[in-house]
Amino acid sequence: MPKFFPGFCLAFLFLTFTAVFFPLPGNSQNLPPLTVVIHDSSATQGCFFLSPYTNGFYSGYDRSHQILDQYGRIIYYQIVTGNNQNPTIDFKLQSDGRISYFNTNSEKWFLMDSTFIVVDSIRCVNFVSNQHDMQILPNHHYLMFADEMRIMDLSSYHWFGVNHNAAGSATAQVIGVVIQEFDEDKNLVWEWKGHDHYDFSDADSIWFSNPNKVDWTHANAVEQDKDGNILLSLRHFDEITKINHSTGDIIWRLGGKRNQFFFSNDPIRFTGQHDIRRVTDTSISFFDNGQYTHPAVCRGVEYALDESSKVATLVWQYIYDSSMYSLACGNHQFVENGNHLVDFGFCNGNNPWMALVKADKSEVLDMSFPNNFISYRAFNYVTLPWQLHRPAVDCRKIGDNYYLEAETGHASYKWSTGETTSSIQIPGSGVYWVFVPYGLGYICSERIAITNPDDPCLITATLPPAVQLVSGFTCVPNPASDHVRILFDLPCDTRVSINLATLLGTQIRMPVAGDYPAGSHEVLMDVSSLNKGAYILTMRTNTCLITRKLLVQ
Repeated sequence: MPKFFPGFCLAFLFLTFTAVFFPLPGNSQNLPPLTVVIHDSSATQGCFFLSPYTNGFYSGYDRSHQILDQYGRIIYYQIVTGNNQNPTIDFKLQSDGRISYFNTNSEKWFLMDSTFIVVDSIRCVNFVSNQHDMQILPNHHYLMFADEMRIMDLSSYHWFGVNHNAAGSATAQVIGVVIQEFDEDKNLVWEWKGHDHYDFSDADSIWFSNPNKVDWTHANAVEQDKDGNILLSLRHFDEITKINHSTGDIIWRLGGKRNQFFFSNDPIRFTGQHDIRRVTDTSISFFDNGQYTHPAVCRGVEYALDESSKVATLVWQYIYDSSMYSLACGNHQFVENGNHLVDFGFCNGNNPWMALVKADKSEVLDMSFPNNFISYRAFNYVTLPWQLHRPAVDCRKIGDNYYLEAETGHASYKWSTGETTSSIQIPGSGVYWVFVPYGLGYICSERIAITNPDDPCLITATLPPAVQLVSGFTCVPNPASDHVRILFDLPCDTRVSINLATLLGTQIRMPVAGDYPAGSHEVLMDVSSLNKGAYILTMRTNTCLITRKLLVQ
């Protein structure tokens, strides 16, 4: 009987279409459901790393690290426990191939190897470690943040309260950034304190309300520049600072009150930014949260910097929606295949939290969580420096029945059907997978598509979701205001269901449900009672799932 090992797949023609993947009923995982809308299946590669959490009410979902495949399907997850809403943050690959994340309960960074076992940890010394960033440098040094609290007299600063006109406390606790660098043996080899280099008045008062305890600098990203100096993002200064690693002196300041650069072609002054990164010898990138720009708008940006003449030139930006701005978090990653990942963080409105786009800004995919879930940062890695050892699955006939049998030797099994045995009887057509323990979490087999329940072992294959066995699926007009004509062509007789849902997956109606013969079909749907905005129209058959975005105006 055929065995379907990790990596086994068939070759198919990839088409440009929109596909959305909702959590399937019967999943044994209690993870926040993720909606993935794929616009171009040929342009998405590799794996996504994320760590979902919410600052809102506790939803009852398990909190986890996750690795998704190129289509947004979970292939690894680890449940993380703790008293905080966001017990871990910034789950990512480091330059030495290890995986890092910050645990807010223990206030330190943990490092895992390729088998997802914790092999080391590190925290700052003399100060409380900050969760916002940690980088392992090419020389195996660690670059990270801490918080330093000093008592200051802020009674002359009328920046506080609801209207930002109340005086500060004469004994205010003011928290400033400390950057610490450790060698590979965790010896502190370099330290830099924001309190020694900035004036309190350098900050933007819009961020402050509490006159007694002030999150002053709010550093959220640190980067070693190509010349060995340090780039620092200060959210509450609306500023990027470059620091001389040898002397500790400030080399230049970009943005904010003390800006030293002329912005040659960008009228928007960034605010509350995250994720400063060096891209080329002459350019940097970051995510502009844009909450307090005029008008407010968030965007992924790249600037070319003439550091001698102090000129900043905008060379690339991506705005998902001109009415969308970000309250917190987010990142902008240059993916090695030329794509850009823009994590929007906590945004206003009913918007996705992340989008993957090409350099020409055409959309590849976007992702949405419910209940204000996001990932502080998200990453797309085209290749991994090690192999994911996914469990093999065998298809076997016993008597008149067919079974999927996962490899033996695992302590538990979690099938997509909800079953927890090592093998399951194939109930019919569909896509199946199993999670087994791996390191501190669980890893998934390849997806196995059963297209012929009468002889499943003959043609079972790990079909990618981009396989499109429907020759047409459109909705016209689009945008629409009163009625939409849903058109679809079927190559064979099949069961069809079409759902209309919000971007977060809430079903509104099902205009199509039943068995349809091969051929062309048309269904009229009334949308006159819907609110203006974007919706997802999803078509499911026995062998595929395809969607279109529908705009109601």
